[in-house]
Amino acid sequence: MKKILVFAVLMMLSALVVAQNIKKVAVWETKCDGKSVTSFQSAMVRGGMETAVANAPGYTGYDRASFDAILKEHNFQRSGAVSDSDIKRMGVMAGVQYIIVPEAYAQGNDFYIIVKMLDVETGEFGAAYDELCGSSASEIKQACTKLGGKLFGNSSGSGSYTSGRTAGNTSGASTLSFNVNGAVFEMIKVEAGTFTMGCTSEQGGDCYDDESPYHRVTISSDYYIGKFEVTQELYQAVMGTNPSNWKAYDRPVEMVSWNDAMEFCAELSRMTGRRFTLPTEAEWEYAARGGKKSTNAKYSGSSSVANVAWYDGNSGSQTHPHPVGKLRPNELGIYDMSGNVWEWCLDWYGSYSSASQTDPAGPGSGSHRVIRGGGWYNIAEDCRVSNRGHNTPDYRINSLGFRVVLH
Repeated sequence: MKKILVFAVLMMLSALVVAQNIKKVAVWETKCDGKSVTSFQSAMVRGGMETAVANAPGYTGYDRASFDAILKEHNFQRSGAVSDSDIKRMGVMAGVQYIIVPEAYAQGNDFYIIVKMLDVETGEFGAAYDELCGSSASEIKQACTKLGGKLFGNSSGSGSYTSGRTAGNTSGASTLSFNVNGAVFEMIKVEAGTFTMGCTSEQGGDCYDDESPYHRVTISSDYYIGKFEVTQELYQAVMGTNPSNWKAYDRPVEMVSWNDAMEFCAELSRMTGRRFTLPTEAEWEYAARGGKKSTNAKYSGSSSVANVAWYDGNSGSQTHPHPVGKLRPNELGIYDMSGNVWEWCLDWYGSYSSASQTDPAGPGSGSHRVIRGGGWYNIAEDCRVSNRGHNTPDYRINSLGFRVVLH
């Protein structure tokens, strides 16, 4: 009899430990532009992610009605542009460990779902993935199943991008070379490290308000970044078209939106079997500053803008981007991170915090995406490594392109 009682107690304790180890996850309202995505599709994405949580071993979904009741009690609206700190606050009140923040947008016949998972304790997004799919209910459901597999580690998936922190480091050579339909491009290795992001002393009195406060940022994993901005040759090889206003195979592609750049990354990933994406703003600035080899230059690779950047002072009558790689590279061997064309980053645009961060991925939502580096028509001050710009994800202009990263 005693043995039976002891066994029963052990079983109860075991069940209690298992219950304590199960992590609670709430799903935020699907963020979208309200134009390209219908309310039905938005609800499908949220429902699909809730189902993914319910099917994930070791996780349990937080009841939607209970979550909504907490938001209502604190007079908090789930829709619109909300900060990471607001979402974290709601997570603390609900007593959950994670909050999934889904986004959805459509471009033509393509439907994109992006998910980030906020760690409520740290306030940081530990994983971010996207999936390209159709816009029907069945296709959205299937895409959410894949995204859930990637978020919770039971599927490798084949999404367009990942933050890289969950995928492990990419190690090996200092450069990688790829050939896509005859277009050869190189990627430069950026070793993990810590740097000061924002308006640092070498920027002098040229900083704008949104470059402050400066703050310490740690990039925890090595990654590769394009040696050059994506050229028209490469864009044509991948996408089969060239949207640029001034066409030349060795100039950076321009007239591309953030949405276009993400579509390019998805297609390049499919063609190569590797996972390409846009750099986060922190990854971009760390690489522009020269990573661990930084000499603390004002521009990317030099304290003299003319050495490294095509800008309004040396463009002359050529009112267009110049061929890539014709000026000096920075300390890592990367070209044109100052000037030539602005470059899209992955992040939503938002204000800086003075707190130290590890692998920041920007705000959880917003209306504008970050652009960096300045362009051929800009003054020198706009080509500094800490200068920030932003625009809507569908914006296109003849001085705006991008480069890619590989984790």
